[in-house]
Amino acid sequence: MVASTARFTGAAAKVAAGLALALGALACTPAQYARQADRAAYGTVAQTEQFALGARTPFSATYRPIPLPATGPTTVPSIPASTGPATRPAAVRVLMLDEALAVAFRNGRTFQTRKEQLYSAALALANTRRGWDFPLFDGPLEGAAGRTVVNRGGETNAAALSAGPSLTQRLAAGTVFTLAAGLDIASDLLGIRSTTVGSTLSASVTQPLLRGALYGLAYEEQYRAERDFVFSVLDYDRFTQQFAVDVISRYYAVLQQRDRLENEQENIKRLEETLALTRTLVKGGVRSRIEEDQAEQNLLDAKVRFEQNLQDYEDALDRLKLFLGLPVATRLALDYPGALEALNRAGPRPIPVAEEAAFDVALHSRPDVLRAAAALRDAERNVQIAADAFLPALDVTLGISAASSPPRKFAAARFDRHTRAAAVTFDYNLDQTDHRDAYRNSMIARDRAQRDWAEFLDTLRLEIRNSYRTLVQSRRSYEIQLRNVEINKRRRALAVLQQKEGQASARDVLEAEESLRLAQNGVTSAMVQYTVTRLQFLTTLGLLGVDEKGTLHERPRPVRYDRIARRYPYALP
Repeated sequence: MVASTARFTGAAAKVAAGLALALGALACTPAQYARQADRAAYGTVAQTEQFALGARTPFSATYRPIPLPATGPTTVPSIPASTGPATRPAAVRVLMLDEALAVAFRNGRTFQTRKEQLYSAALALANTRRGWDFPLFDGPLEGAAGRTVVNRGGETNAAALSAGPSLTQRLAAGTVFTLAAGLDIASDLLGIRSTTVGSTLSASVTQPLLRGALYGLAYEEQYRAERDFVFSVLDYDRFTQQFAVDVISRYYAVLQQRDRLENEQENIKRLEETLALTRTLVKGGVRSRIEEDQAEQNLLDAKVRFEQNLQDYEDALDRLKLFLGLPVATRLALDYPGALEALNRAGPRPIPVAEEAAFDVALHSRPDVLRAAAALRDAERNVQIAADAFLPALDVTLGISAASSPPRKFAAARFDRHTRAAAVTFDYNLDQTDHRDAYRNSMIARDRAQRDWAEFLDTLRLEIRNSYRTLVQSRRSYEIQLRNVEINKRRRALAVLQQKEGQASARDVLEAEESLRLAQNGVTSAMVQYTVTRLQFLTTLGLLGVDEKGTLHERPRPVRYDRIARRYPYALP
């Protein structure tokens, strides 16, 4: 008896909540409707993140109004003009890496679009949960009034109003409870005596006994929607990490372009010195004019490269502005050479996970693994759903209703003269060809899903191995490039010295200078590549976290989806 009372109390609370929502909706303005949508969407996101991640993340929140899409970098400080990357005036404000991350997470168009997509998905899920979590309020409210006048005749007035609100509660077993009310008003607008008002209260319950009643199939669509949204939250959490790595990658790419300019400028100075020395030797009759022309040609080629690199740098900087959500006309400069010097001082950071352990970590910390495993489960479930379609539809419906006393006592329902109804409906099609084909296709799809799952695991292992090897190779390349720069500096100094002593030609010096320029560009490229590749590798393993400003932090341990596995055991291998 206590359990029955508790169930009744819970059902009454749900009905009361549904009625409260219905009454509140009658007086809502568009702005209030928007705030209701925000509450539903953000509440769904917050609850899902608490379940999926086990803790607050930078973008989980209780209700807050959704911000309008940014139309410009109104929150970004103005940055003075720059006359060029090579000679930056002191007044130019440098945009540091952490500031670039903060701007991207605040104004980045790609990031804002992704947040809005998650919001829309949460709003859609909150909408589909009506009727499961609390009764679904529905029903029409209609009315009409009119006056008809006959020429040289009489006139007729007529007015009618009808309302049919209902509350529907669904259960996983396919049971549908419905509580409905009806109100009808008709009048000729001549007085209360010519007005009739009638009302009806009704309740019904429908229970399928065969098709749709087994295995909780009635809840399957909603179950998948809720599960997939959990995965979407995890996808979004991983997207924030990937987005931050993308910002860092683009930032360093611009710095790399800037470093090439600096190296080219130093190369031009060296070539000018070589040309001056060669001309002196030519005038003294020690060297031929050909060597002077060759030195001058190399100098001109270097100046042409500088102009091209300057354009590439400015184009890359403009693309970075666009990605960060800044107007292209915004004038800024990056942290050069400070950011690159900090990388070189720190050196290549270690790889925290061994190759074999990385695959196991990926299996328990990547959202795409969850989705692939869920696809296999859904394919097997679809076979059950297709088999259930062979069963006949056998539904039992029980209902009760009571009407009011005519003609105007609409508030006095005649429960003593209520109407009870019971019905059994049966539906079965003798032609089962469509169901046969659907069932066989579901079996084929299940076999294909099993093959896809096996291929996915092999592809994932290959991806991890390739990423790890690329990371190791880029680290070795950096160490080699450092040695290469050291050798080429010594080679260039020796070539210049020997040229002064007449033991080396201008070509030897020019080749040494070109090799030094390439080595300097190579060491920067190798360091940037290793840094970015390492961050991308850690992202795939869930070893990065993002704070509220978009700053990346390395986690001592990966985020494993153990909580997901307890709710969806099939989601992890």
